[in-house]
Amino acid sequence: MHPVEAHPHRFTREDRLRQKALIQRTIQQGRKKVFPELIMYTLPNTVSHPRLGLAVSRKVGNAVMRNRVKRRLREAFRLQEQRSTALDVMVVARNGAKKLSMAAMGAYFRQLLRKT
Repeated sequence: MHPVEAHPHRFTREDRLRQKALIQRTIQQGRKKVFPELIMYTLPNTVSHPRLGLAVSRKVGNAVMRNRVKRRLREAFRLQEQRSTALDVMVVARNGAKKLSMAAMGAYFRQLLRKT
């Protein structure tokens, strides 16, 4: 059984912004939305599904806290209904991101994806 078939809600490599050039293009050419805890950039892409990139610096906390923030951001992104739009989304977490609830993260993504 293929891993994606076993875990249909898995966040796969194809769902991620991984190449440095794509990340830089999204930040430089994309639309920027600033929230107190996060900065989000969006740019239409050529693939048929959205991709997410994350940048969580050491200012957010230790490795455990940074990984927790990344897991929660990925899950909040995955649960969005508007994920049918072909967008590259780059999220830069600020220090306050460690205090965000899942509901607040989801609300930020909904607000971001509704406007694009």
